[in-house]
Amino acid sequence: MSERKNAVSTSVASEPFTNPNNTRITRRLNVCISGTLANFFAEGQGAATWKPIDGKQVFMFNNNQDKTDLTSAINSIKNAYVINCKCLEVKSSLPVPVGVMINCIPNMEVTETGEYYAFTALPMSYNNQIHTLFEADNSTSEDLEWRQQFREYTAENLATHNILPVSGMPYVFVHETHPIVALLRANSDVVGVKVDEAAKIDGEWFKVSKQVLDTCCNTLRQKVLTKMNCQDLNQIQVQLKRLDAKEWTDHGDCLMEYMHDMDDTSILDKPCSFHARIELCYEIPH
Repeated sequence: MSERKNAVSTSVASEPFTNPNNTRITRRLNVCISGTLANFFAEGQGAATWKPIDGKQVFMFNNNQDKTDLTSAINSIKNAYVINCKCLEVKSSLPVPVGVMINCIPNMEVTETGEYYAFTALPMSYNNQIHTLFEADNSTSEDLEWRQQFREYTAENLATHNILPVSGMPYVFVHETHPIVALLRANSDVVGVKVDEAAKIDGEWFKVSKQVLDTCCNTLRQKVLTKMNCQDLNQIQVQLKRLDAKEWTDHGDCLMEYMHDMDDTSILDKPCSFHARIELCYEIPH
């Protein structure tokens, strides 16, 4: 059976930020995946995977300087904005090339079969050259505004957070701080309604039709949220795949190079490992 070992070092950035409600954090993850090619094959789809021990994610990725309760801390890392990700060092004793997938960043390295990975590692190799795997584009005004004003909203909760449904009615009540209110305000000439002139319920809730709500939410998801790399770090994992869609036990030309005078059984059952030091920089609300 393959083994996954976890280690993490941490730092919290001290430089000032535009939005005081966000904290920028850097974590360095020591990823270790070990086993045999035969075991990787036997374990199927979930083989050769590293992830934090269940329940430890909040201690790894939350701002440990904050004295927040556990529930708030878990919710905070559910909506982490990934700034960049770097591979600091990687060593592989696997006798085959592998693709490395990190589920919190886009996979940008591609093979001839059309498979995408965060990066790839050569057989029996070591590399200590720092390589940037992902860098967020912070230049768009929509991105900056969202991070400054609407950090608590995600594609998943956009249509429910700070929205009060009314049973059996074709409208809802939307809080004045909701991003769709800002969208309607910026497009008052298009919708034909000046939001700030509309009556508020209890001084903070706007009455909005469900049709307008759906249209605004879909617009924000497509135009803004799809461009932001917000991730749930509770679900972070790193997984290895053999390149070119080959099974772990497929001999192929590459594996044959390392067999020499070894028989089939010994090469497939020989222990091997993959180690990587990954640096992740991200922002979380607090």
